[in-house]
Amino acid sequence: MNGTNGGPSSTSGGALLQCALSGETPPTDPVVTPSGHICSRRLLLTKLTENGGVDPFDSSGGGGGGNPRTLDESDLIELKVDGGTGGGQGGASSMIMPPRLPSAASLPALLASAQAEYDALLLELYDARRALEDPRRELSQALYQNDASVRVVARLVMERDGAREQLAAVSAQVAAAGPAPAAGSGDGSRKRGRDEDAEAQGETKKAKEANGGADAGGKIPQSDLDSMMATWKALSKDRKKKSKNKDKDAAAAAATGAATAGVTMETVQSMEETGKKSLHKSSAKAGIVSIASLSGGNLIVTAGRDRQAVVYNTDAGKVVATLVGSGGSKADLVDADIVKSVDDGAVLVATGSSDGTLRVYSSPAEDGAAAAEFSPCGTITLAEDSIVDVSVHPSGKYVVAALQSGRVAFAALRDGGVLEEVAVLDGNAAGAEYTCADLHPDGLIYVVGTAAGAVQVWDLSKQTPAGSVQAQGAGDEGASIASIVMSDNGYHVATSTTAGTVQVWDLRKLKCVATLNADGADVGSVVKSVSFSPGEGKLLAYGGANGTIAVVGVKDWDNKTTLSVTPPKKGDAATITGLVWTHGGMSMVSCSDTDRPVRFWGTKE
Repeated sequence: MNGTNGGPSSTSGGALLQCALSGETPPTDPVVTPSGHICSRRLLLTKLTENGGVDPFDSSGGGGGGNPRTLDESDLIELKVDGGTGGGQGGASSMIMPPRLPSAASLPALLASAQAEYDALLLELYDARRALEDPRRELSQALYQNDASVRVVARLVMERDGAREQLAAVSAQVAAAGPAPAAGSGDGSRKRGRDEDAEAQGETKKAKEANGGADAGGKIPQSDLDSMMATWKALSKDRKKKSKNKDKDAAAAAATGAATAGVTMETVQSMEETGKKSLHKSSAKAGIVSIASLSGGNLIVTAGRDRQAVVYNTDAGKVVATLVGSGGSKADLVDADIVKSVDDGAVLVATGSSDGTLRVYSSPAEDGAAAAEFSPCGTITLAEDSIVDVSVHPSGKYVVAALQSGRVAFAALRDGGVLEEVAVLDGNAAGAEYTCADLHPDGLIYVVGTAAGAVQVWDLSKQTPAGSVQAQGAGDEGASIASIVMSDNGYHVATSTTAGTVQVWDLRKLKCVATLNADGADVGSVVKSVSFSPGEGKLLAYGGANGTIAVVGVKDWDNKTTLSVTPPKKGDAATITGLVWTHGGMSMVSCSDTDRPVRFWGTKE
C-alpha cells in the first residue's frame, strides 16, 4: 500500500501513518479498509453510522447506476507494526505511535487549522441562516393572514349586528301596523288604500334616501328632548354652583395670600416635552387625525390613519383598548370622542368615518380599566357623506355628528346598548359645507364651523341654527374654519382658520372678544388645533407649525407663553393638529396628522 491513498510510507526509522479521513498523523487506532485506505477506527465507524454503512471511499456505486459497496467493522483490518527491526524480540509486537510532523505542530500550522475550523463554522452558520429564512417568511405570512382574518371577522360581526338591528326595527314596524284586514266586501276600497300606502311608502323612501336614511325633515322625539333638557338643567345648575364656590375660594385665597387651585400660566411656563409614544400600527401611514380626552382626566382617545381608535391611560402609561375596525375596511377614520356618562359613570367612545359610518363603544368601568370592557354598542351609517365631527352627549345616551354636507345627525343609545339613528337636522339654507364642530358641556348647543369661514350655533332644543358669525381672515380670503372648541364653563368658543387666525367668542352675545396670531407671530400661519384648560377655561392653547404650542390667558390676552417640541434630526417638526389637557390641566398631550407618536407635556419632577 502506497502513501498516496493514506497508506504507510516507509522510512528508515519506521512507518509514518496518516488518516485518510481527518489527515491526522498518526492516527491513534489505525485500521485498513478493503479499498486500501488507512483511517482512524473511531472516525471511520462514526462515518459508517452516519451514511448507513456505505464505504466512504467507494466511487463506483453512486453515479453509474450500481449499488454502493457496504462496509462493516468486521471488514476492517487492524494495522500493527512490529516493534523491532528483525521481526521483534520474542515475537511480540506493539503499536507504533510516531510523533506529529514538525510542520503539523508548528504555530503557522496550528493557526491555519484554527482558521479552517473557523471558516467551516461560518459556512455552517450561513447554511443554518439560509435554512431559517424560509420558516421565518412562512411565519410572517401566516401572521399577516391571521391579522387579516381577524379584521374580516370583526367587520362581519359588525355587519351581522347591524342586520339584526335592522331586522328588529322592521319587526317592530310590522307589529305596530297590526294584522291585515279580513277578506270580504270593499275590495275596491282596500285596493285604493293599498295604492295610497304604496305611494306614501315610496315618498318616504325617497325622503329617507335624500337625507341619508333618516326621515325627511325628521325631528328629535319629544322623549329624547325631555331627557336632554333634564341633563342640561342638572349640569347647568351644578356648573353655576361650582363657579360660585370657586369665586369664594379665589376671594379667600386673595385675602390670605394663598395660592389658588388649578393650572396657572406659571405652571405652563415650566412645562416641557416629557416624552412621546407611538400608539398606532407602525406598518400603516403615519399620522393621528384626532385626539380627545376625558375632561381634565387621565384617559385619551386617538383616531389614527391606520383606521383604528386607541384608548390610552396617561397615569398607567399603557394602552387600555385598541378599537380595531373603527374606520372600516376602506373608509378613513375622521374623528373620535370620549365621554364619561353623568348618569352611570360608564365611559363611551364614538368614532366617525369618511363614509358616514358612526360607531360607539362603551366600558362600564369608570376608568376603562380593561380593554376587554370596551364593547361595541352598534354601528350605523348616517349618510353617504363624510362625518367631520362626533360628540358624545354628557348623559351618555346620545351622539351628535356634523356631516360635511351641512347637516347635523342625531343618534341614540337605547336600552340594551342598541345604537339607533333618530334624526338628521337640515337647517342649512345657505348650503354651507361643515368642516368641524363641538358640543356644549351641557349638551344642548352644538357649534359648527364651515368651509366659508362661518361659525353656526345650533340650538338642539329647537333643532334649528340660533345664529351665525363670520370669522376674521376667512370667507372672502378663501380660508375655512380648521378647528373649534368650547370651554368647560360654557361661556367661550375658540376657533382657528386655515389662514392661522385664532378668535375667541362670547357665546352669550355671539361677539368676538379676542383675535390672536393674526399675522402668524405666535405659532405660524397654520393653526389646526385649539383647546381650553379644564374647569373655568382660564387658559387657551393652540398649536401651529414646527410643533409650536402657544398658551394665552383668557381675558389676559397679553399674558402669553410658547412651548416647542424637541427638533428632529432631519427636517422640521410636524404641524400640531390635536391638543388636549389632562390631569386637571397640569399636563397636555399633542399629536400631528403627519407624525406617528403623541407627545406629552408637563413639569419634570
